[in-house]
Amino acid sequence: MKFKNSNLILFVLFIFTTSSLFAQDSTSVDQPPKKWKHTGQVGANFSNVGLVNWAGGGESSYSFGGVLNYKAIRNTDRAITRLYTDLAYGLIHQDNSAFQFKKTDDQLNLGADYSYKWHKKVLLTAAGDFRTQFDKGYEYAVDDATGVEIETQISDFMAPAYLNLNVGITYTPVEFAYITFSPVANRMTFVRDTIFSEKYGLEAGEKFRDQLGMNVKVGFDKEIVKNVTLKSIYNMFSQYSRLTEWVVNWDLTLDMKVNKFLNVNFTSQLIYDPDVVVTRNDGTEGQAVQFKHALNVGLVYRLGTAE
Repeated sequence: MKFKNSNLILFVLFIFTTSSLFAQDSTSVDQPPKKWKHTGQVGANFSNVGLVNWAGGGESSYSFGGVLNYKAIRNTDRAITRLYTDLAYGLIHQDNSAFQFKKTDDQLNLGADYSYKWHKKVLLTAAGDFRTQFDKGYEYAVDDATGVEIETQISDFMAPAYLNLNVGITYTPVEFAYITFSPVANRMTFVRDTIFSEKYGLEAGEKFRDQLGMNVKVGFDKEIVKNVTLKSIYNMFSQYSRLTEWVVNWDLTLDMKVNKFLNVNFTSQLIYDPDVVVTRNDGTEGQAVQFKHALNVGLVYRLGTAE
């Protein structure tokens, strides 16, 4: 697989910047190295609806899923290093469906960033993140001729997958919020199977696409009331050759801790990508805002921290 010039340029800039920043972050021999702080949680949820001779109608079903969120941060006098992982997977079974299980949630997100403390509230940041899914994804519909429910595969593991590399500047007006502007940003799209190429903005038969542009990221992470944490990450990318078009990805999480082992979690994701072909609610295909939300009540195990 050949990388285009934009990949090479960004790769050199990324390595040069991070190498320079790490070189400046050497710890004095008189000071012990700062430890990593680890936070996260592993959760599982299950729901069931059972109906027998129910006059009001309805459908028996059960669903289950799991999530894993992990974050490691090392904060020194000169820099902040952060690693994070967000994983989720869920299935539902409906008695009257032609298919045993349908997927309700599926995400595999990995990321890392390094920020050098240039000023009290201004940091120089190099960041990368990777997004894909674990399993095949399907659209479901009822065949007009037979009345039978059918499925059409629309995605898979690494189809699509996105790798983003950004170099820029971060402003933190308060401890729990930030905005990062990256004038050098590379967005790479991968599809493992060429049957999905055109659906995700690639040319027919291609498995890889890269775009050089700019990126804006706005983040918020705060315990808004006791045991209730709101986290929001709003991300926008525009290719330099198409500055009138923006790819938008907005992740929102509201996490409510009931007790040590019980948790309520609401997540939503909004995506707009002008290159992705979406089947709209009216059956037509084209550009559209994608929106997903999930409300989970279940057991959770909170990972420890190291100060």
